[in-house]
Amino acid sequence: MDYKVYLDYTMELLSKIKIPSYIIDTPFLWDDRYDGELRKTILNDAFLINHKETFQNFINCSDKNNTILLIHDSFACDYIYIKLPDSKKAFFAGPFSFEKFTNQRIDDLCSYNSIPPRFTDFMQLYYAALPVFADERCIEAIINCLCSKLWSSYTLEKKHFLNKNASEYMYNDYTPEPTKQSIEVLEQRYNDESLLMEYVAHGDFESIDKLAHLNSSGIKPRLSDSIRDRKNFMIILNTLCRKAAQSAYVHPIHLDEISRKFAIRIESCTTIAQLETLENEITRKYCLLVQSYSLRKYSKPVQNIINYISFNLTDDLSLNTISAEFALNSSYVSSLFKRETGSTLTNFVNNKRIEHAIYLLNTTKLPIQDIAVQCGITDVNYFTKLFKKIKNMTPSQYREMIQ
Repeated sequence: MDYKVYLDYTMELLSKIKIPSYIIDTPFLWDDRYDGELRKTILNDAFLINHKETFQNFINCSDKNNTILLIHDSFACDYIYIKLPDSKKAFFAGPFSFEKFTNQRIDDLCSYNSIPPRFTDFMQLYYAALPVFADERCIEAIINCLCSKLWSSYTLEKKHFLNKNASEYMYNDYTPEPTKQSIEVLEQRYNDESLLMEYVAHGDFESIDKLAHLNSSGIKPRLSDSIRDRKNFMIILNTLCRKAAQSAYVHPIHLDEISRKFAIRIESCTTIAQLETLENEITRKYCLLVQSYSLRKYSKPVQNIINYISFNLTDDLSLNTISAEFALNSSYVSSLFKRETGSTLTNFVNNKRIEHAIYLLNTTKLPIQDIAVQCGITDVNYFTKLFKKIKNMTPSQYREMIQ
């Protein structure tokens, strides 16, 4: 039977979600790669041999044709074993988990397996690197698709390999280094944080969406309170995004406002689900902030002029007044501003005032006259005429449209 293409596709798909998979010989023989070298790292030589033999015997005794074995071990790691048809080969995948590893869960697992306290940091890093899928159907669907190509009918058996480790004397007497997988996950996270800051600085939310490791749920827990732990990482995310937007020359007034609002919202969250939703919103809102207010591409004089206009819309913003404010020649200001922004100073001011008018129309019930004044235009007829020129409708028509 030629099923190699289906195996290759399944293994590629699993690799995308960070689950290692292998085509191996039968009968099953343990390889330290299969658990990311967990047992090799923490068990002493005598108990390591025993563990390997016990796991091997467990699988070989459970080995059946037309059967998927879904195995759960005493370290809360899950594996998939499938004896391939018409062959002396088998498909093996793992480790992964169907339940998130909180600090409490890790402590319980260490207690269950009599793992000494010196291994706590190592175990936290190990579990932080382990792929977690809250919905078992995700993995089962992938494996069912493969097996439907291998056999016309088959069964799925869930087995628990719970050889409880009853003594701490079975463990090595030194504090281990992180596994290769743990190190790679840490390196990937720090690399993704750098990419995150770069993407935020360019207002590129689509690229942020593709960062597979951004979600803080995969980071080593630091506190016993999972929600407080997650909030702390969200505070870090808020800070990273603020600094990234600052590098794009977004004015501190805008940065302080959005950062303060998110800090309040982070603390008001009461569930992990709320924090996960907010995490996505934080990166998106900072990107939109950069898109709207980044002055990266402008010279320092033009940056100063744009910020002055934005924060003084009710003042006299004529060319002569602005030039005098910064002690610059008005002809120089006019030429420089047009060259860098593609707009005359007057048109830029008018557009900023109408943008603010739209904000007030969307968020308040102020009379049109009052909105005009708050935008720096005392003549409501001129304000209406300017609004219609830019938006192709009057302020009253716009208000009716959004109601």
